[in-house]
Amino acid sequence: MNEVASVMSYVFAQGLYAGQEFAKMAGAPGTLVNPKNPPAPGPNGLAPKTLRGYLYKKTKETVEKFGDPAAVVFIAGDEYQSKAVDFVFDLFSAKNTLNPGYWAKVSNHLLEQGLLAADATIGKQEALYAKQAKNTRYIFTLVRNNPEKLGVPKTGPVDLTIFMDKAYGIGDYENIWSVEGIGHVYCQRVWRDQWNTSEDAHDILMAGQAADIPEKSLCMMHAGLGLAVAESLMKQLTPDSSTNEVERVLKLFIKLCKNNSRPGYVGCALESLGLVTRCFNFPMVPLVQKVLADLDETTWEFFYRGAGRALYFSPGHMVQPLYSPWIAAEQEAPNERALNILKAGISWPTNIVNMKTPEIYEDLIRRRGAEEESAGTIAHGVAASTTMALDITPNHPLVHEYVKYEPKSKDQKVRDLWKKIVHDQVHNAIHRYHPVLKAHNMMDQVFRFQDLDALVTKLEAAGEPHHAKPHKAKSS
Repeated sequence: MNEVASVMSYVFAQGLYAGQEFAKMAGAPGTLVNPKNPPAPGPNGLAPKTLRGYLYKKTKETVEKFGDPAAVVFIAGDEYQSKAVDFVFDLFSAKNTLNPGYWAKVSNHLLEQGLLAADATIGKQEALYAKQAKNTRYIFTLVRNNPEKLGVPKTGPVDLTIFMDKAYGIGDYENIWSVEGIGHVYCQRVWRDQWNTSEDAHDILMAGQAADIPEKSLCMMHAGLGLAVAESLMKQLTPDSSTNEVERVLKLFIKLCKNNSRPGYVGCALESLGLVTRCFNFPMVPLVQKVLADLDETTWEFFYRGAGRALYFSPGHMVQPLYSPWIAAEQEAPNERALNILKAGISWPTNIVNMKTPEIYEDLIRRRGAEEESAGTIAHGVAASTTMALDITPNHPLVHEYVKYEPKSKDQKVRDLWKKIVHDQVHNAIHRYHPVLKAHNMMDQVFRFQDLDALVTKLEAAGEPHHAKPHKAKSS
């Protein structure tokens, strides 16, 4: 099964690359057929010992040459064909053929996806789903092409005195992702140019230019650090890497995040491993999560939160009536805890990406609010993402408008759910979660699925913190 998927991925990538080369010869614009960013720095790891590992490496090398259209098509298409292969093998598996639970789950997924598609085609939600896809595509493109959009030079150091202001200059709505992008390219350049991608690198976000960055930028600058380290280290692995090799790489990732993060922000960097693995190294998810579960449970939780965020942004799920990320989460989660974390991770960007169009989140509440209420997945996504938005953009005007939103639905159940798991979470983020977590230097806790209300209540009971910050950033 795994070998079949690897062969199909390799053939698919080669076909897309051939098509891209033909488009180049036909005069297609370079913005469409040339890669926007160079390959991640650092070593490529051990030579593969299996055909599957060899094909995986070769496929990754080809994908690095893709422009945006080919890259997006590959990410989506590769997931689809991989899931199709899994489905065919599962369908004829002896353990599933006579398992009523398996068939009930498949039927539920087909029904749910069918209803979603019907809503988008013959129902009243077509414009809403189109708007959500547009919003998501805008942010995905902004993140992927951030250095180009801001005019960051392709080589040399990144001057944060210039590009931090440019990142914040795009707009309040975009700040989360533009600052994450600057953190990514800045940390990558410092790690490469000053440390030669050494595993002993330290203080990247505490020393040099980073010593004076605005305090409001710290969460997403650290998320950018995690992106830079994760994409370099993940290229050392294949789905056939040994457990020892995977453990070595994961330990190194954790070490680099801890040694280069400020106190209270390391979780922001750790979460990025899940985003990078699920979105850009999809076949690696089962192996990474399995090793990580035994190695470091806390980092495993951060990993799945990032993987949930990746499910929302992945091109394969951007048009949700075609393939819902919520269904993908149920298909991929190895256990209930992972499933709830994935769902909270999906809820996070669904809320913040579509905050300009609250009707989109209201539709989610209509469809899934009651189902997710008891587990707290949607409520966490709202609380965590809103707290993050307030941190990156103090007194965020969009957040203060969002909390005033009144659902359009006449269904009292929907209105009650909106108040409980959206409005009240936004209100708490403004008045409790953000100020308390900030005061206690624990902002990275919004990157982990947990009961934020219980955490903040505990911190409030403990009183004012008395710790000192060894590296104080500017407040603005």
